[in-house]
Amino acid sequence: MRFANWSILGKISLVVALLGLCSTGCTLFAGRRMADMQDDYTALLEGDARAAVALARMNRQAVWSERSIFQALASTSPEEGREAQTQLAHGLEELHRFAAEAQKALPDHAAEIQALVDRFDAQVKNACAATIQRALAATTADEKHHASQMMMAECEPALEKVRVELASLVATLQDHMHQREEELHARADATQLELYAGTGAAIFFCLVLAFLIATRGIVRPIGRIVGVMEALTSGRFETEVGETERRDEVGRLARGLARFRQELIANAELRAQAAIEEQRSAERLRQQKEEIAATFESRMGRLAESFTNSSTEVAQAATMLSAAAEQTTRQARAVSEAATEASASVQTVAASTEEMSASVREIADQVVRAASIADGASNDSTRIQSEIAELTQAASQIGAVIDLITTIAGQTNLLALNATIEAARAGEAGRGFAVVAQEVKDLASQTAQATEEISAKVTEIQSATDRSVASIARIATTINEIRTASAAISAAIEEQGAATREIAYSTQQAAEGAQVVNGSIHGVGEAAETTGAASVQLKGLSEQLSGQAVQLNTEVRSFVTTLRAA
Repeated sequence: MRFANWSILGKISLVVALLGLCSTGCTLFAGRRMADMQDDYTALLEGDARAAVALARMNRQAVWSERSIFQALASTSPEEGREAQTQLAHGLEELHRFAAEAQKALPDHAAEIQALVDRFDAQVKNACAATIQRALAATTADEKHHASQMMMAECEPALEKVRVELASLVATLQDHMHQREEELHARADATQLELYAGTGAAIFFCLVLAFLIATRGIVRPIGRIVGVMEALTSGRFETEVGETERRDEVGRLARGLARFRQELIANAELRAQAAIEEQRSAERLRQQKEEIAATFESRMGRLAESFTNSSTEVAQAATMLSAAAEQTTRQARAVSEAATEASASVQTVAASTEEMSASVREIADQVVRAASIADGASNDSTRIQSEIAELTQAASQIGAVIDLITTIAGQTNLLALNATIEAARAGEAGRGFAVVAQEVKDLASQTAQATEEISAKVTEIQSATDRSVASIARIATTINEIRTASAAISAAIEEQGAATREIAYSTQQAAEGAQVVNGSIHGVGEAAETTGAASVQLKGLSEQLSGQAVQLNTEVRSFVTTLRAA
């Protein structure tokens, strides 16, 4: 498939895809380089750096071992000597452990490191062993001094030689580490420069490709189509439309423009045929105008003559209409006066009926108010009956309480009698108790007397309550009868009010009908007067119509002359 037939979206997608591929390639390249540098840095940290730390710790343990030997020389007791030997053994053990770590981290120098360890062990066992034994066995200052001289002459130079070689190895390793670090920095800078250059080249390539695709695949073809459209707009229909063989959006646009060009050519041919038809139509129109002018002149002449005859007849009819209107006006005035008198009489009857209707409504309102009062009285009587029933029940309860008090008073009197008997048996000692018993007995008697009086009053209250209940029942019966009568009166008054309202409505309708008749008669008179005036105007208009008919005939002849000349 040709690239020119690709769609615009496909071309743009190609550029975007290429740009994405370039970005992906640059990203993969940068990631690969970063991974390599990370591996190198990891190897540097896990190898040389760890080995340098282990060698430095070996050097520190060598110094610690030498310090332990000096501590043995300075010991003043067997315990201090044994402590120095223990520290020396621990220092040698740590030196071997750090040597193993250095050999593991730096396998290329494992043999050299092991040789240093072996020489250090040999010096401790050979050159320093005698010095340590003499220092531990010395008991005098001279012996200690002799052991120190052996240390300075034999042991320390041998150990110092090994430590110098170890320090030289550490320095060599550090120099190698610095060199590797500089190489890694240089590689990082080179990778960054390569990434920038590759990304810039990829972007430049994509931009150039996008420019070529946009100009050759989109802008130039559309520009050629725009030129064809401008030519067609100017009327140059012979201009050919190119780019129609393309299969993209530009090709579809070109094919649509080609169809539009064919339609423009067809429209031009149709316009030419329309001009010929227009010329033929103008000739036919001229002939039709001649025929229309002749027909119009003949018909308008007859119409003007008819107008003249009709105006004469209208003038005669207007004269007769004026006389009839005058007679109608006189008769309408007489009928209007009679209708006015009838309307006044009907208005009087309507006013009287309205007053009677108002009186009936007022009576109905009074009856309704009386019925409402009777309802209120009935409700009050019912409530009073309920309250009196409650009062009767309360009186009954009071009677029960009085019976209880009477019983208590009898028992109190009996107890007082027993107390009096017991006081009499007690003699002088019970005299005070007898006085109290007598007072209790008197109080019980007073209580019984008061209870009898209260019981009598309660009986009177119950009798009065029963009478009140009977009276209120009779009042309630009377109120119910009043309510029934009020309802009957209210219904009768409502019927009377309805009849009165119907009479008032009918009277009002009669009054309004009289007014309508009066207005209609008055309108008839006014219409008759208007008809008379209109008949006079109609007579004048008929005379004007006769003159205008003559003028119309003249204008028709002038119009026909102009129409034929056109």
